[in-house]
Amino acid sequence: MTNINEARELWMETAYEAGDDIPLPSSDDSYSGKLLVRMPKSLHRRLAETAEREGVSLNQYILFLLSAAKN
Repeated sequence: MTNINEARELWMETAYEAGDDIPLPSSDDSYSGKLLVRMPKSLHRRLAETAEREGVSLNQYILFLLSAAKN
């Protein structure tokens, strides 16, 4: 599963950098709870390093930050 996710992320990064269209996932639900966010590599690294120091996954850490910023 890790390799599948990595391959998907690499494909999307390559397509994005080449200016290719990246189709949105199809779904019958209006809100799946998933969100793809493009960010600078330096920000990704900082978030990942902080999440690791906190002992949580990157997804959990970003969710925490988003929840705390709701005000």
